[in-house]
Amino acid sequence: MKKYAIGASAVATGLFGLVASTFAAGEIITLPLTAVADLTGNASQIMSDVWVLVAVAIGIPMGFYIIRKVIALIPKH
Repeated sequence: MKKYAIGASAVATGLFGLVASTFAAGEIITLPLTAVADLTGNASQIMSDVWVLVAVAIGIPMGFYIIRKVIALIPKH
């Protein structure tokens, strides 16, 4: 727990230093009004592309499970 507290403190100090140096240099980052829509607009496209990988990742183990259960239905001699 002590390591985590020191690490979080160091990260917070580093981030604060980064923000302070950015503001000190006069470089304030401004985002356009459509920034959120632009960033989240591609999420549906990414999900439509990824569903094939998710289906394969779920389907292959499920197929082996079903085949094993069907084979177990056949009585052994």
